[in-house]
Amino acid sequence: MKVIIVGGGAVGAAICTQLARENHDITVIDENAAALSELSNSCDVFGIVGNGADLSVLQKANAEKADLLIAVSAMDEINILCCAAARKLGTKHTVARVRNPKYSELMRFLQSEINLSFTINPELEAANDIYRLLRFPSATKINTFCRGKVELAEFLIEENSPFCGCTLTDLRHKLNFKFLVCGVLRDGKTYIPSGDFTIHAGDIICMTARDKEITQLFKAMRVYVNPVKNVLIVGGGRVTYYLLSLLEKSKIDVTLIEKDPALCQELASTYNCTVICDNGTNQDTLLEAGAAKADAFLALSPIDEENAIISMYAKTLDLDKIVTMISRISYVDFFKSAGLDSIVSPKSSTVTDIVRYVRSIANANNYSEINALHRILDGHVEALEFSITNDIENLTNVPLKQLRPRAGVLIACIMRGEEVIIPSGDDYVAKGDTVIIVTTGESFDSIKDILA
Repeated sequence: MKVIIVGGGAVGAAICTQLARENHDITVIDENAAALSELSNSCDVFGIVGNGADLSVLQKANAEKADLLIAVSAMDEINILCCAAARKLGTKHTVARVRNPKYSELMRFLQSEINLSFTINPELEAANDIYRLLRFPSATKINTFCRGKVELAEFLIEENSPFCGCTLTDLRHKLNFKFLVCGVLRDGKTYIPSGDFTIHAGDIICMTARDKEITQLFKAMRVYVNPVKNVLIVGGGRVTYYLLSLLEKSKIDVTLIEKDPALCQELASTYNCTVICDNGTNQDTLLEAGAAKADAFLALSPIDEENAIISMYAKTLDLDKIVTMISRISYVDFFKSAGLDSIVSPKSSTVTDIVRYVRSIANANNYSEINALHRILDGHVEALEFSITNDIENLTNVPLKQLRPRAGVLIACIMRGEEVIIPSGDDYVAKGDTVIIVTTGESFDSIKDILA
């Protein structure tokens, strides 16, 4: 596809790098000539110095012939304007990153008027990710599929886990409900496990179960803890703004530490929470705010280094759940290796969601289309959601035990209407189903590609 990316910052560069690997024809627009030059050299893309909302710049980028324009500049207004202009010129699809909470209502009102194909709010998505983690504090990450009806949860197997030393077949016999281990990360190596795979302490496993049974699964594994009732948050930025709304609806008590007096006043007047106007990096302030007794500790300041440091301090308090926000993409893996388990990165999530959307429109065909894509187990494994739009020879209506899938491929879940199916060998895929595929190999253009 011919893709135009407006904004060559961290997010734009990461999207560009990923799409260049997938052989898309990419043009990048940015006012920073040095950043463009570096990006052009590293990804072999065409760069145009200029403002993405400038009509002449869009015409120079051949927007009238583009399949997709992705606007991820630092300014929401530029992103909205250039998408509107690109659609007017003839670009088939447009994606805009819009971060300001004050524009949320406006975007819902304008989306159809300016023909925006897709909008993304990184801070809102990050808030939703954090909220999902608070539902199951033992999980290090939870990804949702099928419009939130299917969840893939990742967590660490502790030394005292009843899963240690058991094969997956043994576990299925012990538990009276269906679940599926989709992937295992052990010592940096990933596995798509079979029934004779044995779970060890220290493994990070990714599992799925029906929504009604996932709490039972966590209890059986002895990783379920009491639901979060009170939260301490450091940092009152946009992620916190969105998160407070979710926590208030769930009747979770919140104490917030923020050093900006104006922001403190705004949040205190908008939400029912305790706001402390102070520096969250101060140890005495954290203790006085109840850090040692909190069910969950959230480091959500705009400074990555501060978030990492106070999260490491929170670990010494033996809290059940610590969530750290890391904005800089290049820092995420570093801080994970430093022992921070639950990291939320708005920029990384933005890249993942936009690449997922690009794939969905690039790979649409007569058989299936990609609705969602998530990287799981520290990015070593991909989980893809496909809609089956037609019957497929050797795949649909064939019992799974008779299929011949590629190595490193697993059908993790089937959704048929409102029914969630955790598949066994006698289940099958049918036209109209939504199917979640987990793979350690290359991404697929079509669900047909899962077959050997």
